[in-house]
Amino acid sequence: METEKLRVAFRYNKPAEYYDPVNISFATEYDFLENIYSTLVEYSPGGELVGAVAESFEWAGTEARFKIRQGLRTIDGKHIDANDVEMSFKRLFILGGNTHGDLKEIVCPNIKLKSFSDKCPEMQVRDGGQTFVFKLKEKKVFLFPMLAAIDFAIIPRDSVDKYTFKIKGYRNTSGPYFVSKDSPSGQIELAPNPVHFHYSPKIPQKVVFVPSDNHNSLDSLSLFSENKADFITTTDSIPPDIMISFANKHKKDAELHSTHAIDTFMLIFTKKGLHRFSENERFTIGREFKRIFQEDYLNKPGYEATDQLFPAFGGGGLSQEQLFTIKSKMSTIESSDVKKKVITVWNMNFTNNFEATEADYKKVFSAIKFKKTGKIPGRVDYAAEKLSEPDFYLARSDMGFQEDINLLSYYFGMDFFYLPKGGQKPWLRKYVSTQDKQERLRLLRELHFQTLLHATVIPLAKTPYTALVRKPWTFHMSKFHANDPVWRISQE
Repeated sequence: METEKLRVAFRYNKPAEYYDPVNISFATEYDFLENIYSTLVEYSPGGELVGAVAESFEWAGTEARFKIRQGLRTIDGKHIDANDVEMSFKRLFILGGNTHGDLKEIVCPNIKLKSFSDKCPEMQVRDGGQTFVFKLKEKKVFLFPMLAAIDFAIIPRDSVDKYTFKIKGYRNTSGPYFVSKDSPSGQIELAPNPVHFHYSPKIPQKVVFVPSDNHNSLDSLSLFSENKADFITTTDSIPPDIMISFANKHKKDAELHSTHAIDTFMLIFTKKGLHRFSENERFTIGREFKRIFQEDYLNKPGYEATDQLFPAFGGGGLSQEQLFTIKSKMSTIESSDVKKKVITVWNMNFTNNFEATEADYKKVFSAIKFKKTGKIPGRVDYAAEKLSEPDFYLARSDMGFQEDINLLSYYFGMDFFYLPKGGQKPWLRKYVSTQDKQERLRLLRELHFQTLLHATVIPLAKTPYTALVRKPWTFHMSKFHANDPVWRISQE
């Protein structure tokens, strides 16, 4: 192994042009983008919101002001200033489609931008490009945390086509790394930008993506074992028990990183499933799935039982009284007829070798049908893709809510929370505009409670996200977030 090179086992085999901050559906895409782009603000490993492209940020009345870091340049020496920030956000507003927060609704709600020359009066560049300002009618408490999502990456303006708005190059970027060698099959190479604020000679000086087999959920571990990869990311599909066991057996060669238990395994009913099955039937399905899943997995390292979606430390956790109400309802309701109905289920990369345990569920639900897929219900055009909507899907996802709007926005974009038809945007608008933190948390807890009380989502278990790196590399990553910034891996 070259001492300064880090080989990353990666689930995608796409060229660099595939990745775009305005189109993020899966965590793997997020991982790639956060290593080549920086945002105005970011979270530290300890969960603190700190400056990034903006060296400082503040509210001055109802103005959100960002002082742009001086001396920030791309690898070819192109300066990055507030004009790049403005263009990046205009591009986002023109193209739309991002999944981690609706900035346009806050900043330019009634303006349709069609070109970079179109004006959004609420965005201003001041002090010769040294300051970027959102000039708002009222303070938005979620604005700063929302901007930490890589959807709001700052893209140097010379790297964007002014007419198609496509990213035309991945060499001149705002992040700690840039694409030094592209590959149509995903074997992309990154090199560090030595003038970036995250640069250190201790971080990897060359990053190579090694595509792993998407049809083999353990392939990344095989690549690691065969010394073909040095880093398995938190967003890989390898179950935590296997990662933990491997690390325990190879302590001399591998270091394990674990987040808090924020990776939640869930059964999520689609619109079709909510219509087909009564609440009693949904509780019956959920109770049986939970029982079988926990019997199969709770004896394995890393798995914990859970009766709610958000962790208590995030502020969205339910009271003991609310949890008791939900558990009592689930334990007493019985609808045996549903066990004979035809049930269609999508398995979204749920667990390793889930097919081996499908027989356990078929003993209870005689006509159940499973389909393994990477599609996200609620974000699929079923007619265009000639797919039939499932009744529910099995997913594992980051539920580590910490008073930020990004995860909520992501889940509002799919079949998830219990709300009346058309209620998503009004609820989110009210939540974002509520200044009092305790009132916001009350709104969130009530939404959380109603979602579980009506068996819209059934939490099954939770685990930490885990990652492995080959020694002498060592981790400095966050326990609060499931992400993989390569610059937080180093050799001492």
